[in-house]
Amino acid sequence: MRIDLHCHTKKIKSGDGKARNVTPTLFKEKIELADVKIVAITNHNAFDYQQYLSLKESVDGLCQVWPGVEIDVLGETKFHLIVVTKPDDAFAFSKSVEILFEGDNLDTCHHTLDEVYRCFCEYDVIYVPHFHDKKPAISEIDKHKLMDLVKDDARVFIEPRNHRTLGVLANKDMSVLIGSDVKDWNTYENCTFAELRLPVGSFSEFLLLARRDTTVVETLLGKKTPMNVIGHPHASVALPLTIYPDVNIIFGQKGTGKTEILKSIYTEMLGSGKNCKKYIASERSEDFSALLSIQDMELSLEKVEVDPCESDFLTLSKWKDCNPTLFLNYVTWYSTKGNSNNKSRMKITEAVHNYYNIPEHYEEHKTDKMKMQQVSSKIKEIDFDEYIVPEDAESLRLLLSKLSGSILVKREADLIEEYASQMTNLSIDSIKSLADRNSDTISRPSTAGLKEFALKRIELLQAVKHILKGLTAPEHNERVRLGSLDGKGDIFVNYKYRMLCPEERTKNFPGYNITVLRSIVEKLKYIRDHIFEMDVSTELEKLNTDCEDNNIFSLKPFLGRSKQVVTSDGNEYVPSNGEKGILLLEQVLHDDADAYFLDEPELGMGNSYIDTDIRPLISNLAKRRKVVIVATHNANIAVRTLPYMSIFRVHENGNYKTFVGNPFDDRLVCIEDPSDVRSWTEESMHSLEGGREAFYERRDIYESRDN
Repeated sequence: MRIDLHCHTKKIKSGDGKARNVTPTLFKEKIELADVKIVAITNHNAFDYQQYLSLKESVDGLCQVWPGVEIDVLGETKFHLIVVTKPDDAFAFSKSVEILFEGDNLDTCHHTLDEVYRCFCEYDVIYVPHFHDKKPAISEIDKHKLMDLVKDDARVFIEPRNHRTLGVLANKDMSVLIGSDVKDWNTYENCTFAELRLPVGSFSEFLLLARRDTTVVETLLGKKTPMNVIGHPHASVALPLTIYPDVNIIFGQKGTGKTEILKSIYTEMLGSGKNCKKYIASERSEDFSALLSIQDMELSLEKVEVDPCESDFLTLSKWKDCNPTLFLNYVTWYSTKGNSNNKSRMKITEAVHNYYNIPEHYEEHKTDKMKMQQVSSKIKEIDFDEYIVPEDAESLRLLLSKLSGSILVKREADLIEEYASQMTNLSIDSIKSLADRNSDTISRPSTAGLKEFALKRIELLQAVKHILKGLTAPEHNERVRLGSLDGKGDIFVNYKYRMLCPEERTKNFPGYNITVLRSIVEKLKYIRDHIFEMDVSTELEKLNTDCEDNNIFSLKPFLGRSKQVVTSDGNEYVPSNGEKGILLLEQVLHDDADAYFLDEPELGMGNSYIDTDIRPLISNLAKRRKVVIVATHNANIAVRTLPYMSIFRVHENGNYKTFVGNPFDDRLVCIEDPSDVRSWTEESMHSLEGGREAFYERRDIYESRDN
């Protein structure tokens, strides 16, 4: 909607050209050609009431004409100040202008801000001083004085010289307007005009828009580009709708498909790749339960700083017992000793095993080799060039390669010594076996087996103890703020990670049978406590079967995950159904998204909370150019947010109708029949307040309480 609130129609001062004089005929022609829908007559230091009436009559039905005047003001500096009022006050306004300039030389006179304000303070007016590059411009001191006098920011605008400056100032959240300041009516259509964000039907509705948006004019960066969507109140019905990156309200009778329309637009925008958040009041219990689901909790033992113990579980699965040598084997050897002279000369048949002494840093080298393999695998995924210069990247690669090579050398030396001992013992056993087969004798047993037996049992014990130690790790908790509740303060969702313990429940171990997990733990404890008893192998076999049958090869399955609602002091709290709605709604409105969808957010919540807490959040999202679509029966949301788009649903005479409009032009137009136009005010009052009579009755009741 094009608007011109700085328009001259008459030569007043000596510096004014005669081309500012305009006839009603030319006025109509040029207004129509320029497509201006609101124009204010603002001649210098004068207001011609009769001319105003004739010009107004000439464009009746085409353009609104508002009365105004451009005043020379003397403050800290000299500047021009435009004052505009509503058409209903045109005659009284003209008399006030006459009084203000009575006896003045209109070419040279100046008035103070105080004088101007006293003259027009009883009127419904707006003030527009020249500003910045629009000369003569108001100073910052005088601007602040004007704001202090008016005490209503929505009534004070500033006028820069051009659209470029207007865009810069508007993006700094300043109230700006720009007008034609026409000097020649023959070229009026080529002048500079402002575009309102939304069409308005009256002076009062213009003020309504100004109170809603600091910047009432359209700018390149502030432009609210509408989106065309399809709403489905029912599967078989498709409604073409326009929504804005601002507040969009769906209201009307119950059972007219408001929720379905909202959900269908949500689905459409979600499918188009938009990041969308929704709150459906009727689904809040289910949504709150979903909020406490552990599906988004990572199954990571790093949370509790526990080794997965994969190598220990592998040790359990491959472990074989090593029994001591039978005493009978020694008796047989001694009794057959000397039966073969040739064998007696083979001293190796009397040899015993060479026992391998584990080097001091054996396990350290083994562990470091595995760590280095993991590091090398991960570091290959990093693009060094993104962070460091090529020379440093190459140096880092060389150092890592050198470190890896040194670790491998140490590990290789350990293995050579270990395997040499094993090969020596294997050779002794092989030669003894060969000699025994070729003689009627038995060689001396290579070992009593006690050390091997003990070492194998100790190996098993170490693995079991390491696993059990991991199960005793302290729990880990992470808090995420959910919202706040009156009287309770901040409320959090606590993410708890805890190894299996008696207090844990089946639901905290999805995919695993907690009974099986507990059974495995008990078997581990039994093996630990009975490590040198004969039935250890049997118990280990049962444990390995349980692990294999349930795909348990590390400590990961033993990590329990859960969520709790807690207060700031860490105590668990069970919110009521209404409190669940409050917390979910606040979470949705505080999340960053492209679009927000709210269905009956007022359900189960007090009007005071909706007005003081939720409405400001919705309005703030609108200022950030977010799409907000709300299906509601609450007047604080549907009316006081001053929506850019209202979608009104009714059911009359067996037919459903859909109307669209906004409060700024006070119209709701039926999309099925554009000739069916209704008042936004009347329909809002009827639908949301119970009708005009009920609204005023409540108002009178409230006001009587104040007396």
